[in-house]
Amino acid sequence: MLNENRFPRLRAVFRNSLVWGVAWGTFGTAVASVMRLIDKIPFGHALLDGLGMGIRIGFMGGIAGAAFFAFISVAYRGKRLSEISWLRFGVGAAIVAGLFVPGFLQTMSLLTGGGLVPWHLLSDDFVLSAVFGGITAAGTMILAQRDEAAHPVTVEQLLDRMERESLGAGGATGYRKAERSRSVEHP
Repeated sequence: MLNENRFPRLRAVFRNSLVWGVAWGTFGTAVASVMRLIDKIPFGHALLDGLGMGIRIGFMGGIAGAAFFAFISVAYRGKRLSEISWLRFGVGAAIVAGLFVPGFLQTMSLLTGGGLVPWHLLSDDFVLSAVFGGITAAGTMILAQRDEAAHPVTVEQLLDRMERESLGAGGATGYRKAERSRSVEHP
């Protein structure tokens, strides 16, 4: 059972990290470019600097997205999307991302021999990661809830989809087939 769930879960972690990385990279590029323009850097150089910073921020967003996925897989286990408040979900992501990113940066600095980074240098990382994390999580939750409302799925359809993704088309185990036949016979 554990092996059957591993690959869909890893795929979900990868997808969540990719969404967070792209969102944070986009936000980071925009914010960094505007900040460079405010510093009176020529437009072309400001965009190039903003893009470079956006790539770095996007990479960190991907790591934070994986950490947040680990958090939500425990905190929201067994809940339906319609039961989750997008606002609370966003606030939770802001807190997790805001604490994770500076902690991760401190840990990496210590592991590479750089020593502790002064906390006042990490304050902007806390604020930006909290804002980006909150916006990304709340936005994706709103989109997922809208999709669930527009395309309601029965439990049987969800089980069939999960089996196809984890076992390949038509490869349902004997246990799952027997379980389904019992649920059809005795509703």
